[in-house]
Amino acid sequence: TINRIIDRVSRNSDWLHATLKETVVSDDFTRRLLHLYDNFPNPQSLALGLLRSDYMLDEPSVGENEILDYPDSTRSLQVEINTIASSFACLSETVSNLHIYLNEKVSAIEEEKLPLNPAGQGMAAAIAAAHNAYCTQQNTSNPKTVVMIVQPGERNQMDQRKLEHWLWSNHNVRLIRLSLAQIAQQAQIQEDQGCLILKNHLEVSVVYYRAGYSPNDYPTETEWSARQLIETSLAIKCPSAAYHLVGTKKVQQALAAPGQLEHFLLPTDPPVTQVRQLFAGLFDLDQAAGHNADKAVNDAIASPHAFVLKPQREGGGNNLYDQQLVDALQSMIPAQRSAYILMERINSKPRTGALVRDAILRAGPCIAELGIYGTILTDGPNLELYNTVPGHLLRQKLLGVNEGGVAAGFAVLSSPKLV
Repeated sequence: TINRIIDRVSRNSDWLHATLKETVVSDDFTRRLLHLYDNFPNPQSLALGLLRSDYMLDEPSVGENEILDYPDSTRSLQVEINTIASSFACLSETVSNLHIYLNEKVSAIEEEKLPLNPAGQGMAAAIAAAHNAYCTQQNTSNPKTVVMIVQPGERNQMDQRKLEHWLWSNHNVRLIRLSLAQIAQQAQIQEDQGCLILKNHLEVSVVYYRAGYSPNDYPTETEWSARQLIETSLAIKCPSAAYHLVGTKKVQQALAAPGQLEHFLLPTDPPVTQVRQLFAGLFDLDQAAGHNADKAVNDAIASPHAFVLKPQREGGGNNLYDQQLVDALQSMIPAQRSAYILMERINSKPRTGALVRDAILRAGPCIAELGIYGTILTDGPNLELYNTVPGHLLRQKLLGVNEGGVAAGFAVLSSPKLV
């Protein structure tokens, strides 16, 4: 259902414009993405989403001896939805397999309580499905390849290389890694057909972004030109500019507002109340919100421990907490606040864990965050070709660490134990 909601929102241009109209005034990066969406139309009807929706347990205050009882009032609340560069599916699968293997040797817990996790192979299967759909649609004689957009000096290569391996070994689909700058140098659109062709005469079926989510990925206009070239080609984009915009924090906040989910749920979908209960408290800071925005800001300044201030950014290390939140809100004029959303902090109870990072073991009270991967391939608004939930990601961090990014150095990969 989350996959379908994201796809439907990406196809509603009027709703996206209305939702982001104040955000783009105060946030340059979102403005550039919306400019890309408006001025460089995507001619490809096929759309691929490799998504991850992240959740934390919100648990009521209980006595110390009740910490593992999981009372009925415990809820899983969405932290965010990722529509670009949803990483660590492959390494999560590897970690899950490692834990299952170790548990088979020492029998620490019941075998069925460690779930299988084919997340990485599931993501590869979705890219292969998109590649095959493109080949059927275009039916040109050119040899075809998937292109993964990566950062120069990429640190997270192992997660990406496993995806490349599974694409080839499981599906016989070739993948080439290129930066946006290299795309600008090596790619062009074939004039008569609109296909994206590399200098080695390979035709690009799918462009899968593992970079491009941060302003830092566009140090010059060359990178923006490459993004525009890709967007106006017939290659399937993962994500398109539209899907990228749906991943902004502002869109997440707007979807949680009363009356908004109803635009994107069909009678055959779960009830709107069932979906809405996944959302934490999210507060609109646009000037149009008026008194409600002022009240949310005042509440956050008075009780900063109960809120998180989020900009329209991905990649970890961007959110503001505690005194940083207070300082930021007090220094902003109302027009600047629309670049952020305010979210109620999720109260997850700590559980003892052991974390290994850089070959150093650290044990102590930990907080966990569960990510659920989703893949969806559609052809226009009414034809769904592929929709799966291939696996999960569990990140664990020591109590007191606010951010949750693994690549950013805040958390480590782990495995859930079913209860």
